[in-house]
Amino acid sequence: MDDPSSYGIVGRLALAAFVTVAPTLLFLGLVRGLERLQNDALVLELRRQGTLEPSPNDDVLAVLANGLEFDRADGSGSMCPTCGEPNGADEQCCGECLAQFSNS
Repeated sequence: MDDPSSYGIVGRLALAAFVTVAPTLLFLGLVRGLERLQNDALVLELRRQGTLEPSPNDDVLAVLANGLEFDRADGSGSMCPTCGEPNGADEQCCGECLAQFSNS
């Protein structure tokens, strides 16, 4: 490993490993932090008193896995006339069957 090019290759591999692993670890840390906030003592106490009702969007991992469903939960979207799939209000075509929406 006395060859300078070997050090360059090792450095590049180390950088590639860091660039690949670091964002994943940061994302997992964010998700775990959000889960801890969700189970905070204040939130649990408000739920016990009945002041705060649980919602389907309380599960952080489920919301992340079904991100589009979270956006559609407010009911501001429209249904596709072809396949019946819910779509966002500003969509030009269906996300499921790709049918074009009319501008009416």
